[in-house]
Amino acid sequence: MALFYIKLKLLFIRCSFKKIWVLLKWEYAILCNNHLIKKQPSSIYLILMPLSCFLILGYSPLTYAEQPTEYRMKVAFLYNFAAYTEWPDQHIQNLNLCIYDEDPFGEHLQHIQQKKINNDEIVIRHVKNIGDLTNCQMIFITRSAIGDLDHVINLLNEKPILTVADTPGTASRGIVLNMTVKEGKVTFEANIAKAKKSGLKLSSQLLRFASEIYQ
Repeated sequence: MALFYIKLKLLFIRCSFKKIWVLLKWEYAILCNNHLIKKQPSSIYLILMPLSCFLILGYSPLTYAEQPTEYRMKVAFLYNFAAYTEWPDQHIQNLNLCIYDEDPFGEHLQHIQQKKINNDEIVIRHVKNIGDLTNCQMIFITRSAIGDLDHVINLLNEKPILTVADTPGTASRGIVLNMTVKEGKVTFEANIAKAKKSGLKLSSQLLRFASEIYQ
């Protein structure tokens, strides 16, 4: 419970109570949309503790009726993935989140640009040259680059780089976290065997929401 209240105190410093409530409602809507919680008031606080980092999404003022698009949702998942992953070297200053090939996120990435995780600032980089991927701490491999998947996996073999995709079947091929959409809901698969070989530790708080885990 302490983590939740610390997050709220920090937000009180920067914005009004009304805006915090809008953000909480937004996070609750995200979680409900993905069947992570039942729509019961008592469940809100239980789930907001481990996943309070969704509050980082400083979107422009929203109406409660507004529904997030697929890639707006996936940006929230990217932040969550980074927040609940432990790298072997936590003194990296910048967490380079690389988008490999064509960017499907558009303007939504601006909401996590320069946000911090454990004092490390997220820096969004767009990468076209496969050789530049070794300079990243986290890579989203877009669908347009999936033809290079085997090459990418071989290049990054056992390097402490978190790989993410949203293409069916990629988790079983060596991607650490793969987002999927089922019945309009965003879920994800986790390959913890690959994460361990890469020296990455995925939090149990994250893994409990995975739709499938490869060990």
